[in-house]
Amino acid sequence: MIQIHEDKCIRCLRCADKCVCGAIEVRDGRPVINRDKGCIKCMHCAIACPENAITYNGQPAIESEEMPVLADTFSADMENFLLAKRSYRNFKPEPVPMTEIESALNVAAWAPSAKNQHPTKYYVVNDKETIDAMMALIVEHIKETGDCPEVLGGLSNDWNKVFGKAQTVIIAYARNNANRPSEDTTIALTYAEMVLQARGIGTCWSGYLQRFLNHCEKLAAMFPIPENNAFYGCILAGYPTEEYFYIPRRLKLADIKTLK
Repeated sequence: MIQIHEDKCIRCLRCADKCVCGAIEVRDGRPVINRDKGCIKCMHCAIACPENAITYNGQPAIESEEMPVLADTFSADMENFLLAKRSYRNFKPEPVPMTEIESALNVAAWAPSAKNQHPTKYYVVNDKETIDAMMALIVEHIKETGDCPEVLGGLSNDWNKVFGKAQTVIIAYARNNANRPSEDTTIALTYAEMVLQARGIGTCWSGYLQRFLNHCEKLAAMFPIPENNAFYGCILAGYPTEEYFYIPRRLKLADIKTLK
């Protein structure tokens, strides 16, 4: 649980106002922890406290006492970044350094998560030999089951529909009984993808790989996960060889309705 330090607390009650689960109550004009309520460890109370009077398990509950400052052009820059972002499948032969992958996945820890559970965990493949071994098992699975035969058709034309030319793959899994494992994983991977692309590293979601991981036992055995877990997302990553000069026209824009 969180702890409120009385020697620092100025009784502004911002922490109680920000608590979404009732774990902080107001008694006699001061905030008090209600340990019968389920604190979800969101730390909104701590980041709203102007005196840094809240800790968690005896440790600081905040990352830094200074908030990052965004440039005045950030909103426009973000919009331009999203418009220019692409899904890449053609990559240079070198893998992405693990320091870049770890940095992006650590930023993904700040992604919103249902009830602050953050159930997503990761495997990272970062070498061609492992990817080739995975692809061999996928081909074997397709020939045995007939699942996704178009993948074999692509290989016959020297195009890998599962991996493209990626040398780096991020595989995400989560426990099925988490509150929202699919949504949580998708949002976390999207955070990581934004960080990677902002650093010049191309990415692309691989729905085929996620499907095969959940249907091919031999492939899944390469990435042991606990019982009652499943693979919820896969991202290819690498330094792009593709170059684009324009923003494509979107044939389907947002379908928005309002209720009066």
